[in-house]
Amino acid sequence: MEQGKVQFEIRAVVLGWQKSDKASVINSILGDKVEPDKYFVKSVRKDGEVNGRKISLINTPCWWENYDLRDLPEVVKQELVCSVFMCPPGPHVFLLVINLSLPFTEENRLTIEKHLSLFGEKIWRHTIVLLTQTDSVRSADLQRIIQRCGERYHVFDFENKSVGVKDLLEKIDNVVAANNANHFETHDDVLLDIQRKRDENERRAKARQETVQEKRDLLKEISKSYRNVYTSQKFGLDLC
Repeated sequence: MEQGKVQFEIRAVVLGWQKSDKASVINSILGDKVEPDKYFVKSVRKDGEVNGRKISLINTPCWWENYDLRDLPEVVKQELVCSVFMCPPGPHVFLLVINLSLPFTEENRLTIEKHLSLFGEKIWRHTIVLLTQTDSVRSADLQRIIQRCGERYHVFDFENKSVGVKDLLEKIDNVVAANNANHFETHDDVLLDIQRKRDENERRAKARQETVQEKRDLLKEISKSYRNVYTSQKFGLDLC
């Protein structure tokens, strides 16, 4: 960070299919807040402060590593896209977490490209590839992903977290500067339409739950009345 440079808050969406690595990155930045083995069906926001800077990280549902986007449940697609609305007015950056303990294949690349297409083409100018479990970038398919992100990538050092976080924040600041301090646009009609569908699905689900609960409460009242009648008849009590 250049001396005298204004440090704004950071809003970031964390993407990827490896839940433990995503959790480790978030924990390294904000502290121990996310369980490494917990699978999130809904996006979850975590807030904290690092070196006097406010930071909001959105942990998103994981997609299936080698599955086609068409096979991803609609509710997961909606949660992925709606993650951008959880840090208004919008995220500055997307952190695409990739664990390179296994080879990165063409199938991995295609899966990433299809899932990020949910957000529209502009997502690439706001994305940093965050690599874990590696010290080199050799895969041609991975290099193609990094190229689409404007050659932005960061090898996260979990053993020296303070340095890893400091370097990452500097790269995030560079993304913000490259985008003229503009955040990712959340007023895109496609994104807003997905948000409306998600909200409508949640409204319907809540209405169904309320209806089921009302029926359960009614059955409890009927059962209670029958028990009272049975008790009065058994012991010859007058309920009138």
